[in-house]
Amino acid sequence: MAIDLDVRELLVMGDSDLLIRQAQGEWETRDIKLIPYRQCVRDLSKKFKSIEFRYIPRFHNELADALATLASMLPYLGNTHIDPLEIQVRNQHSYYNTIKTEPDGEPWYHDIKRFLKTREYPEHAKGDQKRTIRQLASGFFLDGEILYKRTPDLNLLRCIDATEAEQIMSEVH
Repeated sequence: MAIDLDVRELLVMGDSDLLIRQAQGEWETRDIKLIPYRQCVRDLSKKFKSIEFRYIPRFHNELADALATLASMLPYLGNTHIDPLEIQVRNQHSYYNTIKTEPDGEPWYHDIKRFLKTREYPEHAKGDQKRTIRQLASGFFLDGEILYKRTPDLNLLRCIDATEAEQIMSEVH
């Protein structure tokens, strides 16, 4: 693809120290099955003005780890076309973008907090809505007036409203 796009300088990053060192020519490729691939990399490398192979440990590259996990979950049939993944870099944290006030002026977690505090449902709640509030509430923890969301790794995330979020973000940044 890089050759088709007339790329002249290329940076190849990988999380396998063995493969990166073999591609750089620092280490030999002894496995008979891999020698043709190594030769292909050498031939392709000649088509670029400059090419650099860089090793990045997996624990320093969360994005690669997440993409590898996603790729392992997808069924792939031999000749299926997969569209490229577009990743956008934002100038602020994603959690900051998601804080909103509901039309009634209450934060999104108001019904869950009230249920944990008083075991009462909203007046307008029907059967399915009550069940949903109960299920959601099981993933939260109320400490006095402060509501926390439990995470799978047993951490607690504090739930804040838009005003608190604005205050915290202005203090931090």
